[in-house]
Amino acid sequence: MARSPLRQVVEALRAQARSSAFEFDGRTLANLRRLFARPLPWPPHDFAALTMGRALGDAMAMDPARGRRILKAAAAQGALPYVVIGDSHSRHLIRRSARDGRWLLPVHFLCTGSSARGLANPASLSGWNHRVAALLSELAEADSPIPVLFEFGQVDVEFVFTFKRLSEERRTFEPDAFSDFVRGTVDSYLGFLAGALPERLKPFATVVSIFPSSLSDAAWRQGYINAHIADLHGEANAVALSQRLRAIDIPHEAARTAQHRLFNAALAAGAAARGLRFLDIFSPLIGDLGTVHRPYRGLAGGRDHHLSYGALAPPVVQALWSLPTLRGEAR
Repeated sequence: MARSPLRQVVEALRAQARSSAFEFDGRTLANLRRLFARPLPWPPHDFAALTMGRALGDAMAMDPARGRRILKAAAAQGALPYVVIGDSHSRHLIRRSARDGRWLLPVHFLCTGSSARGLANPASLSGWNHRVAALLSELAEADSPIPVLFEFGQVDVEFVFTFKRLSEERRTFEPDAFSDFVRGTVDSYLGFLAGALPERLKPFATVVSIFPSSLSDAAWRQGYINAHIADLHGEANAVALSQRLRAIDIPHEAARTAQHRLFNAALAAGAAARGLRFLDIFSPLIGDLGTVHRPYRGLAGGRDHHLSYGALAPPVVQALWSLPTLRGEAR
């Protein structure tokens, strides 16, 4: 099947992003400025920015000294570098925006399928906890502290708790059990950050809320047949998983959204108690019905457990610019 012209453009931009992030020369900075400093409102450039963010994250992890040089040189030309560490939902924080001669420069360390609970587990199957801790140590070596945003917890609320119910054969959703799960998850997650964050970075660290539930009631069960996450968290057989999901009670969408709100409230309180900044991106996305505002679902229309990247641009960009850490102000 022939690729459309738009698809060819997107692939070319992605290839350029991947290659240029690993070359510290004039072209690297030119490409960064072209993509981020003068952000044209064009979707293919947004896709390229996502790839560039990933490439910069890879560069920082694979060759920290080079990564720090790239960010330092970009900052001298007006960039505001910030590092995003999180699961697949954290891609919503990778944005292009410029104000008053300064421009956002996201560095994305993507931990696909990672749970907040798993970060505190030394025997975690994914191993993301060790890689995150190593990256934080390298970031602390930068001449100037780099803001770091953490986006974890959605996998726990949407997948891990459900898999826990399945393993314990609890067909009925139990609010008290969920509340206990949330408290344990938040304590584990923030406990990991407290131990992994170097003291120099703690004033520049931000814990980000999870996003609202995006799956409609009709699509909930099918949306949970995610082979990668299921494999990471002990439910590898998609057919068997589908059968078992049909046997349990599922809270309606408004109730599931309230579960996300409960998690965020616990996360905000826990972050404050540990001296960490908290960024609420959840509340601005909720509509009058107590569920996510319909346009934020995008074309998926409730069939994907990710919200629309394009539709979320305005509220997320506004939230990012509200962060004092991007202006170099510590907590």
